[in-house]
Amino acid sequence: MGIIFLALVGGFLLSFLGFGLLWSGISWLLQLLMFLPFLLLAWAISRWNKGMIDGCAGIILGAAPLGILFTQFRDNNDSHLMPVLMVVSWLIGICAGYFLAKISLYLNPGSSEDVNGRD
Repeated sequence: MGIIFLALVGGFLLSFLGFGLLWSGISWLLQLLMFLPFLLLAWAISRWNKGMIDGCAGIILGAAPLGILFTQFRDNNDSHLMPVLMVVSWLIGICAGYFLAKISLYLNPGSSEDVNGRD
């Protein structure tokens, strides 16, 4: 339960950071790098949670409120494309972090117990 709460709070705080970067006027290309903190958070939570998906779902649920608000903004061309791409990059970072954690747990079975049902 604590891991899921940590994932919810972490997802919300990272989305708040992304929202603050948008508000401060950072360029869109630099904002695309926000996938890295989401990747690291998802990797850490998945690794700590022994490859379970609930931690990453908690990150997505934590980032969802501000992510939905984020997509309502418009870019310089009066379209929603860039804000939507920013939120999609967050999701890509979360998925990549989860799969990197699964791969690292699979390659190093001594670091965790019972990964994928193996003994």
